[in-house]
Amino acid sequence: MAQHFPENSVHSVERALAILEALGQKTQGFGCTELGQLLGLHKSTVHRLISTLQAFGFVEKDPRTERYKLGTKLIYLGLEALNGLDFRKIAIPYMQELMEISRETVQLAVLDGGEVLFLERDQSPEAITVNLGLRGPVYCTSEGKVLLAYLKEENVSEILGKQEMRQFTINTITEVNQFISHLEKVRSQGFAINAEEMVEGVRSIAAPVYNHTGKVIAALSITGPSTRLSLERIYRLVTVLKETCTSISMQMGYRGEPPGNIPDL
Repeated sequence: MAQHFPENSVHSVERALAILEALGQKTQGFGCTELGQLLGLHKSTVHRLISTLQAFGFVEKDPRTERYKLGTKLIYLGLEALNGLDFRKIAIPYMQELMEISRETVQLAVLDGGEVLFLERDQSPEAITVNLGLRGPVYCTSEGKVLLAYLKEENVSEILGKQEMRQFTINTITEVNQFISHLEKVRSQGFAINAEEMVEGVRSIAAPVYNHTGKVIAALSITGPSTRLSLERIYRLVTVLKETCTSISMQMGYRGEPPGNIPDL
């Protein structure tokens, strides 16, 4: 298929990019003649461009088949691009949309020094709001539960062993083994609930955000007074919360692959 380039474009660059896109669509690769026919380019033009791409590592030639394939340099650049993504900026518009849907406070949190650190927050527009700080305990917040659920058990025990599991309400889990068992449920269902475990009258629900490697890098949550966030309503919000987390994760390069081994800290 012939390529049509914009006016004032650098044709050699356009053609080189067209070659890379074509190679990306066929894992077994192309020969110069086949590429030329596909792109509507002369064989000599394809050979000149692909030789340059090969010299810089963007294209590799299979010595057995003499076909050209994408090179490892592209993998390196792709990973660098993914690592450079700012998930906070990516998350903000999704958080705003989630706040408008739920009419409750939406927060983005990470694990920091054995605590939950809230990076971004969209405050509820409703009259009754919840006074929230910049940090919170890991064991009695929905965000903390999510962030711990995808760590190894020994890492969780180490984190909890360095802090007092203070009982804030009658619902607070203060025993390590009981809490670790609770994390298994969080992991299996893909979300966590804070059922008035830190502050009476306040509930929240959180789900994980993944990066391109399948690692949980943050927790996204919806928080509000229990008068509005009944357990029944929380379970109705689970779907939209998880869909929002999936959208952010996919923007980070996550493609839904099951996470590998639970990572160390």
